[in-house]
Amino acid sequence: MRRLSALFTFLLLLSYASRAQELNCQVEVITPTIQGVNPAIFESLEQMVFEFMNNRKWTKDQFTIEERIRCNILININEASASSNRYSATLQVISGRPIFNTDYYSPILNIQDNNFQFEYIPNTQYVFNPDNFQHNLLHVLAFYAYLIIGYDYDTFSLRGGTPYYQQAQRIVQAAQTSNASGWKAFEGDKNRYWLAEDIMHRTFEPMRECLYEYHRLGMDLMSEKLPKGRTACMRALLKMDKVHKVKPLAYNTQSFFLAKSDEIVNLFSQADPPERNQLFEVISKVDPGNLSKYEKMQKGK
Repeated sequence: MRRLSALFTFLLLLSYASRAQELNCQVEVITPTIQGVNPAIFESLEQMVFEFMNNRKWTKDQFTIEERIRCNILININEASASSNRYSATLQVISGRPIFNTDYYSPILNIQDNNFQFEYIPNTQYVFNPDNFQHNLLHVLAFYAYLIIGYDYDTFSLRGGTPYYQQAQRIVQAAQTSNASGWKAFEGDKNRYWLAEDIMHRTFEPMRECLYEYHRLGMDLMSEKLPKGRTACMRALLKMDKVHKVKPLAYNTQSFFLAKSDEIVNLFSQADPPERNQLFEVISKVDPGNLSKYEKMQKGK
């Protein structure tokens, strides 16, 4: 009887070990200009962010360790006041997803959030409630966790990320009553409000179609059928022109191409000239910030 009980316990532990939370998030806190603050505070912050992102259950789905979404968070502390526990920083969020039958990870998100202020006290037990805005640090992290997951799900199934974008919008709504910056529409057109608002707007449906078709119908096919997969990627990217015509240089669009521009250049530099020219005509207009890259791509270099 004891042996059966021990076997049951072992199998139960094995089952739990085979499951994992959704995110495999690497976190780094850097302080290049900060002096006079105990470095242990930033080490504690880094550990707290790591545990919040990786140990929390963000969805109802079951993930294996291998299925976790790879992402990175870089917090660059610009100003610090240890006496008041207040910090000002920039936040970079990067994520990618694996490509079928390869060891390559395709970049999906690359967001630079330059308006990140928060309070942090080491060894404090912070509690996150999406509907009760108390800690800007937790709400910003949770917002990007749901955005990372939403984008990832959108690349595997058409509009699969909708429930997680809705959670991001829920966090934005809770933040409207706070004095924290980066959450409100009137503060500018490149903040968290617009990231969540636009991705769910019908104007951006072509972008979500692009996310799915580019990755699932294009990139995932290329290990076996390179030309066919590349053509599917091109057709997906052409859809971004529809978004551009309604809302040019939108924050979501710029973040998409910040993540994707180098991959696009590498992918299409060896394509046939007609395909390169067709793509260049659209993306040079949609993403003028990377025009020099696309000009090299068009020349096949």
